[in-house]
Amino acid sequence: MNDTDQIPGTPASGLDKAHPAPSVPITPQQGTKPNLISRSVKARMTVGPGIKVKGDVSDCDSLAVEGTVEATLVSEVLEVAEGGTYTGTATVTDAEIHGRFEGELTATGVLKILSTGHVTGTIKYGRIEVEPGGKITGAISLNNISTVVSTPAERPQVLSSRNATAK
Repeated sequence: MNDTDQIPGTPASGLDKAHPAPSVPITPQQGTKPNLISRSVKARMTVGPGIKVKGDVSDCDSLAVEGTVEATLVSEVLEVAEGGTYTGTATVTDAEIHGRFEGELTATGVLKILSTGHVTGTIKYGRIEVEPGGKITGAISLNNISTVVSTPAERPQVLSSRNATAK
């Protein structure tokens, strides 16, 4: 048997005698996109103990502060660990404060202040929970966010200026 009579599936005796790989046309699939990180994957950032961060935090779904952060944040979740400090402005869905928050905090969902937490500044919340020992000082108010209603029958009545009372 010579090299041209090699049985398919058996190894070649050298690279120069190997069977060529079958050619398969490679065409991009219709409607596919390159593999990009999907926003469904929650973008989480942790600022560890001893780390200081200053500036704007963007495209972050969840920020955990164990060190020191001085920033402006728009996110889903803000967690300030015991020993962590956040100074600045934060607009989040939920906040859980074990450490210190100083500044302007808007939590459209739940603001939880744990026993070691201390929140100071202008605070707006959808719902608030303060454990015994937790501290909150400053201008504190319920966040009155208007909601979009899908049907006319469910829309709230709008008061005219003569029916509204001044506060």
